[in-house]
Amino acid sequence: MKLIESFEIITLRESGMRGSVEYEITAQGSDAEVAQYQIRYNYPENERILERRATVSTDEVLRMINDCKMLSWDGFSGKHPRGVRDGIMFSLEAVVNGGKRIRADGSQNFPKRYREFRDGIYNILR
Repeated sequence: MKLIESFEIITLRESGMRGSVEYEITAQGSDAEVAQYQIRYNYPENERILERRATVSTDEVLRMINDCKMLSWDGFSGKHPRGVRDGIMFSLEAVVNGGKRIRADGSQNFPKRYREFRDGIYNILR
């Protein structure tokens, strides 16, 4: 199985009835910055407001994204389950391994180990 050996940026956006939040992880040498932004809808342009930020080792992020098998998420498009009236929509974009792009999205339908990834971000930002 191929692993992610490096990353430039990973952006995860989750949207629900109460608003949207965006998580951004950027590699900065041996460290990585993890930031959480609130997305405030404000016509004509949305506002991106920094709420929290933390620094962790790049190795910790690599371990987390490889444990979650993020490479296998590329191309995932989870359709909203029938009969579910509400839920969370997500979109993920990442640039890894020197330029490979990973894209995934869904509506109350997530790739395997998605929740472990999101929980990992929450734990970093505590």
